Amino acid sequence: MAYFECDGDVYRPLPFSQSQWSPEALNGSAIAGLTAHVLERDCSATHFRVAKFTLDIFRQAAYAPLETETTVIREGRSIRIADVVVRQGERTVARASMVAIRPTQDPAGTRWQPDSGSMTLSEPILAALPQPGILWGSDGHPDGWSTSMSEHQNAGRKRLWFDQPRLFADSDNTPFVRAAMVGELANTLTSWSDRGIGFINHDVTILLSRLPVGQIVGIEADNHMSTDGIAAGTATMWDSDGRFGISVAGSVAHMAGSLDAASSPKQWNETDESYTPTFDANT
Repeated sequence: MAYFECDGDVYRPLPFSQSQWSPEALNGSAIAGLTAHVLERDCSATHFRVAKFTLDIFRQAAYAPLETETTVIREGRSIRIADVVVRQGERTVARASMVAIRPTQDPAGTRWQPDSGSMTLSEPILAALPQPGILWGSDGHPDGWSTSMSEHQNAGRKRLWFDQPRLFADSDNTPFVRAAMVGELANTLTSWSDRGIGFINHDVTILLSRLPVGQIVGIEADNHMSTDGIAAGTATMWDSDGRFGISVAGSVAHMAGSLDAASSPKQWNETDESYTPTFDANT
């Protein structure tokens, strides 16, 4: 199971990259993973570590081949910045940037951090997590966790653990790719209400204090606010060692209404071509 196959300089999408909004479109996590991969492959440098990744989605990418072009914007002693654009034919569908920093050491002092133990990667969670696949969690679920996304359509705080499929079938995802792919899901969790997912994100910024360890990564909603159909959401990213980054998503109310997650497949696996999303225009 993989998101893309590589054909020279062209990336051809596979069924797992299909969007829940429409099987004719690509999901944002796939775009995030691909752009992170290309930036890391073409623009990384020894002794630098990725600290920031920003993805701007200009339009929803069609379920069709993609091409990319990378540019190193700045090469300094302590910072390295690079961009990538994603095209389908003559159309630019997305742009991403990577900021890499030369690590030093933390300054002295004690700083406040939120106290949250809700995302401990326990043995029961590991046993319940599909391989690959997603284990969904929410405060409004009687058992806290399940593999059925539809069971978590409530007004509570959302979270998930993700054992990711490979971006490409012949190679494991790098830690940076795993972080980008799970961080892009911030909007899904923060804008998901008891009536469905009513916002579609136009960008995401991922801030990393370190790269994740292990194959399994998680994300938990922290905040959401919206006015006049314009929204912002924040989420914390987790691995087996604890928190490793923050994701900030900007989104806009979808004109067609909310994506009713209760109508989706019970497990996030290869997209069922017979599935048609339900849009609630009254949301």
